Amino acid sequence: MLLTHSSGLTGRLILILLLCLAARFPVFGDETEPVNPEGSVTLTSITFDIDGNTREKALMKELRVAEGRVYESYEILEAVLIFRTRELENRRLFVEFEWELRPAGPDAAALHIRLVDSFTLFPRPMFSYSSSTGILLGAKVEYFNAFGTLTDWILEGYWSPEEIKIRLDVQQIVVGRMNLDSAFEQYFGSTKYGSPAGNILVEYDSIYSLFSTLLTIPLGPISPWSYDLEPLVLWQYGYEWVTNSTAIPDSEFENPGFAFGLNHGFNTDQVYWTSNFRRGFMFSFMNENIWYTQTSNQENLLESDLAGYLPLGRWFEISGRLGGFYAFEGIREDAGDRLRGVVDYQAWGEWGVFASAQFNFRVTPTGGFMEAQLRPFVDVGYVYSEVWGNGPDAWEYCVGSTLIVFLRPLPSMVLNVEFGWDFKREQPEIILGTRLIL
Repeated sequence: MLLTHSSGLTGRLILILLLCLAARFPVFGDETEPVNPEGSVTLTSITFDIDGNTREKALMKELRVAEGRVYESYEILEAVLIFRTRELENRRLFVEFEWELRPAGPDAAALHIRLVDSFTLFPRPMFSYSSSTGILLGAKVEYFNAFGTLTDWILEGYWSPEEIKIRLDVQQIVVGRMNLDSAFEQYFGSTKYGSPAGNILVEYDSIYSLFSTLLTIPLGPISPWSYDLEPLVLWQYGYEWVTNSTAIPDSEFENPGFAFGLNHGFNTDQVYWTSNFRRGFMFSFMNENIWYTQTSNQENLLESDLAGYLPLGRWFEISGRLGGFYAFEGIREDAGDRLRGVVDYQAWGEWGVFASAQFNFRVTPTGGFMEAQLRPFVDVGYVYSEVWGNGPDAWEYCVGSTLIVFLRPLPSMVLNVEFGWDFKREQPEIILGTRLIL
């Protein structure tokens, strides 16, 4: 049997069960089965047709294949390729991507890969606005598939009236069957805690340096589930208090000096692009821990999120999200990050739950230079804090919409303008930027 896999081709479809996800692929050419379809198979040759800078060795590491490697069966080799290529295509690095697997003997197989790189280096000035930080000015360089290695390098530095940040991320480093992300961040800014009325209850300025490393460990060779392990080191200095109008002592908020952290938990991202719509779900269940060496404070937080996406035809997509957190020790700050409409620092506390629904409409035809989508949403939350307790002040509710623009020649870049209205505080949250709001 000759199997050719390509995004955008049509043909006779076959159904392969892969971790409860149905995936369809066209069949072409000779339909003769391998002589020994149930026995082990050796991948005897891998050939490439690459239009761009992507390196062959990087592709083999990402796809977990190598010449001479033995697999339990032809079907297992095919399943590994289906899963790994689907994960790679979901990063939107290529204009075209195809692969072909064919028998090369009674217990042998041959693989051919063809791809066309897209432009993935984006140096650009940063000019955005959000209700949390005000006007933001800076520069950012995003180099996806850096130097053809399939790693992503992101460097950014910016200034706003509320904060200054410099950050370097190196992501998608393949280490055996695992992925490694590493980041360094230098920050100067304010930490704030708001109120149900929209006032600032607590504020202090600080400077910190942060180094973190995230290790993503897959739970199987073709499993979309992973165990994520992230140790971090944090040094907070340059403290300066501005105000604390709560009954909670300053020491409960103050965390200067060195801190060590360990965040870990289970995660899956089974959301895949269908044109510029998405299909599937993502889930995370994380335990976040920070121990401060200069004070007796520590943070121990459980946090979980579930989101799902379903396209209905070519012009419409529905999606939703459920989430929550529970702080065994410490306080979850910036809990408004799940509420598009609530300025992030206005919601904080010991526990909270959230729900959102959104309806995505394509407003321009597909196939052109650009595509625009309009995404109205409704977000609701309930956040308990020692300051306001249970009751009406704990409820959060907002509505709004996001305008999203996709550029066909640059599939890695998404532009968005988001407006949300906070009904409780009767104020908006506005975000202009180049990130996709999930």
